[in-house]
Amino acid sequence: MSKFYRFAKVICGPLYRIMFRFKVKGLANIPSAGGVILCANHTNLQDTVVLGVACPRQLHFLAKHELWQIKYLSWLFDALGAIPINRESPTMDSFKRTLQALKEGRAIAIFMQGGRRQDFDQTEAKAGVALFAVKGRVPVVPVNISSKFKIFSKVRINIGAPISFEDYWGKKVRTHQLNEIAGEVMDAIAALQ
Repeated sequence: MSKFYRFAKVICGPLYRIMFRFKVKGLANIPSAGGVILCANHTNLQDTVVLGVACPRQLHFLAKHELWQIKYLSWLFDALGAIPINRESPTMDSFKRTLQALKEGRAIAIFMQGGRRQDFDQTEAKAGVALFAVKGRVPVVPVNISSKFKIFSKVRINIGAPISFEDYWGKKVRTHQLNEIAGEVMDAIAALQ
């Protein structure tokens, strides 16, 4: 864990645990080492912070590249280890950076629907998580975050068992197979509600 990420957790952790009543289930499902993808639903801006606070490992979030165009924010996101991604037209650079992080044994956090959605529509699953899981040869841990994010309200974070897609490792994977994998991850997140 980088010093800055640790510092951010020391500041945000107690503050968020005062603001919200955390109920975290399944922390043991997150591997303590090695490359892994945490894949969650995303309904609120606070999801990133509460997931980062709850997880014992440093999470490298995939975040929309537009955030790096805001003055001073680019430094903050780089310091936190976030990886910029163009959601409309992903670049090879983002793909390589994400795969490299997974090969280095890091934990990547991806929001399954690509952005904030109030409804958990399983048809909106993005296949990127499947591509990273297969090419990176890492498990996917489904996560469901549930809260109204009102002060002193509960934040429920349910973490499911890791899903391995090793049957696809080292093979040419077609688009319909990536979509099937993404659908399986979506189903696992929905089952944690």
